[in-house]
Amino acid sequence: MKFLFVGDLHLRGTNPRNRTDDYKEAVKVKLQEVFSLAEKHEVKAILCPGDIWDRPEVSIGVLVEFMQVFRECPVDFYTCAGNHDIHGYNLDTYDRTSLRLLAELVPKFRVFSESQVMVYPDVSITFSPYSGRMDREGHGYDTYWKDEHLKIHIAHGMLLDHTPPFDRFTLIQDVKTTADLVLTGHDHHGFGIYRRSDGKVFCNPGSLTRISASTGEIERPIQVALIDVLDKQTFDIQLIPLQSAKPGSEVLDRSKIEAEKQRQYAMEEFAALIQTGSGEKVLLNINDIVESIAAKESLAPDVVRKTLEKIQEQRLGAA
Repeated sequence: MKFLFVGDLHLRGTNPRNRTDDYKEAVKVKLQEVFSLAEKHEVKAILCPGDIWDRPEVSIGVLVEFMQVFRECPVDFYTCAGNHDIHGYNLDTYDRTSLRLLAELVPKFRVFSESQVMVYPDVSITFSPYSGRMDREGHGYDTYWKDEHLKIHIAHGMLLDHTPPFDRFTLIQDVKTTADLVLTGHDHHGFGIYRRSDGKVFCNPGSLTRISASTGEIERPIQVALIDVLDKQTFDIQLIPLQSAKPGSEVLDRSKIEAEKQRQYAMEEFAALIQTGSGEKVLLNINDIVESIAAKESLAPDVVRKTLEKIQEQRLGAA
């Protein structure tokens, strides 16, 4: 029994500012290739970790366009809610999102909650959608399902093979899980396939789409993972590059990034000139400002978190 795993989609109707081609049409072509691979390898279902949409609600026109694309999917398509699919990282808002509507309009498209499981003769599949708990003390990477099946768990979390310059993530080596295979998204660069010494396997092939024009995004391959469940104890997994994906250098423009770097440098120089009399550095990043105020006023962590989530929600709305 085979499955195809594809990373975050980030479907949208407009071009990201760094794309030089038609982003929407490029995504459609990639999805069509994914569907062709599903037919070629005779997979049972396509699996995805969420972030189907780039924002919680899209226009009716865009929704209808991609509804028609997903109706061409030859097999079932299983996913869960990513942080971009819901409002303010709140799963309670799912019922008023474009993700919910897409699931209602396309019978083969199914969105799983954290309490649902798909059971096949040799394998069970569970999901952890994005929430405020994700990556808090390692939450999100274990399956609650207890049986003798091979266990595949899919999570929309920041699972990494290295320590990043931010604090909300989980390292692969720290994950405690009863799953045999953990599939993740959220981190667009991905880490490919990671086989841990205890036999646990982790995979993030990276997002199916390129939105930013970072060096890593330009250079990374666009790929999917083919999973072959051999029996209740064993499976094989391999990465398949998409032939329809153009090189990052052909579709991404770094000129805006370079201009932003110059702007940031100028702002830092300006901040140095107006440094406070007490010697404190002037903060220019809004997250830093919020956290600095919170520390000085001894605000509760939940207040800080909700404030930062609201700021992020506004940023997504303005994108």
